[in-house]
Amino acid sequence: MIRAVFVIPLLCWLLAARTPRSRKRVGVILAVIAAAEFAVSLGWVLPAGTITVMVLLVTLNVAVAVWGFVSDRAETAELSVLNRIGRTLVIGYCVLSVLCTALTVGVMKGQRASVPSNDALLPLPEGLTVLANTDRGCGGNSSTICMRAFEIGTAGTVPAEDVSDRVRSHLGWRHGWSLYHGRDGGWSGCRDEGWVFDRNNVCVSVFDRPGRTVVWFESVAYN
Repeated sequence: MIRAVFVIPLLCWLLAARTPRSRKRVGVILAVIAAAEFAVSLGWVLPAGTITVMVLLVTLNVAVAVWGFVSDRAETAELSVLNRIGRTLVIGYCVLSVLCTALTVGVMKGQRASVPSNDALLPLPEGLTVLANTDRGCGGNSSTICMRAFEIGTAGTVPAEDVSDRVRSHLGWRHGWSLYHGRDGGWSGCRDEGWVFDRNNVCVSVFDRPGRTVVWFESVAYN
């Protein structure tokens, strides 16, 4: 229900525009932006860059509203009371949306953690199989940590003792990871990923366990 806010600029503009031509020309663009905001907020489009894309869409909304006011000035029709109300609402919405967006970015510190997707490791090379794939969810206090854990085994054509090597090689050439051997016997690496306002620190760890290789992915946002 809260996503109904996305159509507010359109509804306000329908009141603000002085002529049908101006109402339709700007209204169509605002309707497209509202549809895009709805899709992005639901994660249907570019889920890895939700905040970044929403910032761009809010900026575009304001730019279209300004363009609408400028183009509408050329119309010869008189401003009615409804026109004036609509214009006040459009300006109020633009100011409020910019402030709320800036506040969100400030609170999030330009970072957003989410549970790493299956694509972080899959698909596996031939000879390996997924024994378990677990979404560990998100938690934390001063930072948000989201985790996904895989258990990888042999599909029969790769010796069990070679599974870990195959997994680490796959992470390197397919996903660009540089892993380092740690004192705990595992292999790990970290790097920054994400869009401008959706940055996060992602770490991967690989451990040998009896009969399987465990791969942990952690996405961390310090906010």
